[in-house]
Amino acid sequence: MRKFFKDIYRITKVIYQMAKGSVIVCFLKSILQASIPFINIVYSAKILDGLLSAGNKSNVLHDLYWMVGVNLVIGMIATILNRQFIVYTETINLQIRQYVALKALQLDYEQMETKETMALLHKASEGARSNGGMGDFLERIGNGVSQIASLVYSMVILSGLFRRAVEIADNRIYQFFNSYQSLFLFMLIFVVSIGLNVYYMKRIQNESLAFFELNVETNRQFGYYGSIVATYSIHKDIRIYKMKDLIAEHIDKFMIRGVEFLEKYSQVQRVNLAMIAFINQITVFFAYGFVGIKAILGIISLGGVLKYVNAFGSVNKSITSLIQTYSGLELQRTYLKNYFDFLNLDSKKYYGELPIEKRDDHEYEIEFKNVSFHYPNSEELILKNVSLKMDIGKKMAIVGPNGAGKTTFIKLLCRLYDPSEGEILLNGIDIKKYDYQEYLDLFSVVFQDFKLFSLGVAENVATSKEYDENLVWDVLKKTGVKERVEKMRDGLQTQIYQTEEDGVEISGGEAQKIAISRALYKDASIVILDEPTSALDPISEYEIYANFNDLVKDKTSIYISHRMSSCRFCDVITVFDHGRIIQSGSHEELISSEDGLYYQLWNAQAKNYN
Repeated sequence: MRKFFKDIYRITKVIYQMAKGSVIVCFLKSILQASIPFINIVYSAKILDGLLSAGNKSNVLHDLYWMVGVNLVIGMIATILNRQFIVYTETINLQIRQYVALKALQLDYEQMETKETMALLHKASEGARSNGGMGDFLERIGNGVSQIASLVYSMVILSGLFRRAVEIADNRIYQFFNSYQSLFLFMLIFVVSIGLNVYYMKRIQNESLAFFELNVETNRQFGYYGSIVATYSIHKDIRIYKMKDLIAEHIDKFMIRGVEFLEKYSQVQRVNLAMIAFINQITVFFAYGFVGIKAILGIISLGGVLKYVNAFGSVNKSITSLIQTYSGLELQRTYLKNYFDFLNLDSKKYYGELPIEKRDDHEYEIEFKNVSFHYPNSEELILKNVSLKMDIGKKMAIVGPNGAGKTTFIKLLCRLYDPSEGEILLNGIDIKKYDYQEYLDLFSVVFQDFKLFSLGVAENVATSKEYDENLVWDVLKKTGVKERVEKMRDGLQTQIYQTEEDGVEISGGEAQKIAISRALYKDASIVILDEPTSALDPISEYEIYANFNDLVKDKTSIYISHRMSSCRFCDVITVFDHGRIIQSGSHEELISSEDGLYYQLWNAQAKNYN
């Protein structure tokens, strides 16, 4: 219980920080809303007794005016507060989604690529949305406050029921119901009722949690196929290869699994909720019987019957609702634990503090020394004892078969991963010691699986809302896509992809040219192209490489390509195979070695052009 209240306080504190007024508004509206039924209970009883009495009826009208007036004022204030609270809850839920997204952007690339982190990310998103999200969590706390207030109001009213009246009869029944023994018996029935309610609500809570844990993975997989259907570019393959039935089969499988979870969950809830309803009805029966007998014996008035019966009903409802609220908060607290676990993930990477010397001559020497690497959760070495010194200002080509370790080499160079063994040096110093962001500033990279975003062309190129328009046009011209952009309706401001109504679709080749333009715009000291021209025709590819030669000039540049013709632009060619460097040299040197892998790769492609 202590941990429960500690977590409630922690979550409420986070909500308060996101929207300070939300907690105050929630508590205030809850207390006001709880008071309205009791205003009606008290005044209705007074009005009834007034009508039945033989005295002056003017007090009845006075009580009626007060009841209507107080209801009107409190109701108006509560309505205004409730509308404001709805705005707060929507704001809170939006911020929660924002925090999850920002945390995902802050985590190390290495962490984000693991299955465990992605599963926790999905659980965090699911948990933050479950049962209405954190906004609904605050609403539940407000309900709890309202129910506690209702209990207090009810107990104040019911306290009059247990006062001993002046005895007007001498029989045992009258004396029992006008004694404290009857109070003890009644309270015992209520305590037993509360205990049984807690027991059955706990069962519902445990089943709900188990359902959530089982259903998270199903929802994730179901969501994957949902995203396929929502991605129109994938529909080409679906139609050409007649994959509709295959995908529909998988969707049906996960839907059936989800329905089975829901049915099992619903069955458990039905049984437990039925037991709770039965217990509560028995309790209400005893309460109404208790009040009724007291009225028959003349211990309380008819107005008192109305007042006490309604108060008993409120107590029963409040206790049941309070147990449900507790159970719901306990369940949602468990859901939100995944959210906090994700937000509390610490970066495993050492980000370094050493500043990198700013050099206009781009003289940065990089060396791999006995570097080996395996991915997390795998012992298979992708790179094996790689040693390589990159010549400053030279153009290097990295070639080799698929799976040879070329892209992994680039990921290590850019410090998206750290080596499992060995070290990578920049100007003789381990790159881990350098400030991470400054180190990244050294590189412009176009990965083979690059992504453009549904933003304006200029924002995609400059990666910022602020940009040098002339420079953007210049790099677009160098990559051969300037004319295409000029013909777009809004030029550089044209949004690509159709996530917005006025978005423009571009071809794969055009997307690659814009991605290469982005690398040129950054003007980094080391330029890396990882299969950057796979969607381009040979002429466009030649133009890209020729323009790159003019652009990089004295910069260090690295090209990874399966098209061996690109190697002719490079000073040094490094050949990878099975995670090792097996050859290195110029095109002329390597092509002269007829037993080498480079010679085999070159001639295998050369046959296609004969």
